[in-house]
Amino acid sequence: MESVVTMRAVAERAGVSMATVSRALSGNRPMSATLRAHVLATAEDMGYRVNLLGRGLRQRRTSSVGLVVPDLDNPFFASLAQAVSRRFAALDVDLFVFSADSDVHNEARGVTSFLDRQVDALAIVPCDEHDSSQAVETAAARTVTIQLDRQTDTPAHFVGCDNAAGMALAAAHVQRVRRSGQPVVYVGGDPASSSERERRDGLLAALPDVAAVLEGRFNADWGGRAARKLIRAGLGTGIIVVGADVIAVGLMTGLDALSFRVPGDFRVVGFDGAGVTALAKPRLTTVEQPLGEMARRLAAIALAPPANGAAEVRVAPSFVARESSPEPRSSQQVDELKAIAHRDARRVLGDHGQRVGLGQ
Repeated sequence: MESVVTMRAVAERAGVSMATVSRALSGNRPMSATLRAHVLATAEDMGYRVNLLGRGLRQRRTSSVGLVVPDLDNPFFASLAQAVSRRFAALDVDLFVFSADSDVHNEARGVTSFLDRQVDALAIVPCDEHDSSQAVETAAARTVTIQLDRQTDTPAHFVGCDNAAGMALAAAHVQRVRRSGQPVVYVGGDPASSSERERRDGLLAALPDVAAVLEGRFNADWGGRAARKLIRAGLGTGIIVVGADVIAVGLMTGLDALSFRVPGDFRVVGFDGAGVTALAKPRLTTVEQPLGEMARRLAAIALAPPANGAAEVRVAPSFVARESSPEPRSSQQVDELKAIAHRDARRVLGDHGQRVGLGQ
């Protein structure tokens, strides 16, 4: 096995003291630029690597943050982790991610692992609103802990989307596009998740006449099964508001397999605006979570936590209408679209346009 290059070995090769090597490597104390360059060049030539754990213990800071997510099969959590990673990278802080595989015991192990590695802060998307409380409490007792996207019963910092406001936006859209007597159905994820509860309750508060509520898992497979359940129950048309885009993608795929059209037979409205959203066919109307802003607010708390009490930050989402449930057009917009189509057809077909009824 190759021997580990020590700071003492670097000092001997460079002909300086260990204190000088330490100052050169840390870069936070004044010294000659020529001397620092000489020491750093020697260290690099010898293959010296800084013992980050030892430095962290000395400085009581490791410039690292842990993130525990329920799973990485859900594309939303992957997108969320990417946004958080980018934010911390811009601040020269390392982010380490642990996937709990939707198991609270794995989640607790991930929390303990990060705490033992002396992370400066820990962010956690709890698997369960109640059963994850102990893990959050354990973390909060030892380091700055921020619940992200979801909450537990344990008081701790929280950063997430304003789910109720998001569902109010979805409900307002439903009111704009809904035909008289058209049923509205809600298909959500795991009811043990606080985000699911908030989205479901938010929609029901804004639309008390929702015809049915189906809850299952935050994955595409559940969306497909939900589609079959709805059709077997006799639903042949309607508006389906979905608690997550990944479910919505599975739902639309399931409806298509049963020969139902979106938005012809069913309009579909999702929630997230990240992960699989771009893969949906037709393009998905959705409530878009501000992942970049959530990551920014998370980092601010992680690196400079408030002195008193637990911070609770809810960031406002936005609504994006696309082909799965397009916004209604005014008569003026319809006339403008007809005029554009007429002009483009004449440009492409020329005189032949009159022969197919496009000349008038």
